[in-house]
Amino acid sequence: MTIMTRLLRLCKADVHGVMDQLEDKGLLLRQYLREMEASLDRKSRQLAGLTEREERLRSQMDRHAEEIKNIEPDLNLALEKEKDDIARMLIRRHRTLEATVRHLDEQLATLTREKTKLSEILSRQQLQFEALKTKADHYCQRSEDGCFEQSARDFPIAVYPAEASDEAIELELLRRKAAMQKGDTP
Repeated sequence: MTIMTRLLRLCKADVHGVMDQLEDKGLLLRQYLREMEASLDRKSRQLAGLTEREERLRSQMDRHAEEIKNIEPDLNLALEKEKDDIARMLIRRHRTLEATVRHLDEQLATLTREKTKLSEILSRQQLQFEALKTKADHYCQRSEDGCFEQSARDFPIAVYPAEASDEAIELELLRRKAAMQKGDTP
């Protein structure tokens, strides 16, 4: 039974080895970077959405605070004129608006915490992404250079000798003349 297990493990390892060789690590690395970039874009959009929501909450709070300010003179007038029904209605409205402002303030605090947390995560991940992108670019460049160097080693290069200098040519001419005078041919 152990022989079969070992044989199966060997086949799996072989398949994984073949797959590793088939996969272009540079392409996979670029795909991972694209996925990271897409994730960062989603988080950036989410952060923009939180900022927009925060602005809406602040705007609502300002409107309600303004309404509360406008109720005060009317409430004072109703109390002076002893219009208790109107005063009750204005007090009810005042209290409702105050409760709404408190609720909106709690939502704003929660939203601000979420926004701060997301902003920190996003900035940290953007730094990591930039560092990984730089490393990936370096790896891909090195990989491409390695392929070029390997191709250059495999490609036969014809080596042509450098042109001879004038002195070397003169020396050769003198040797040939001397050989001719002796009757030798080079």
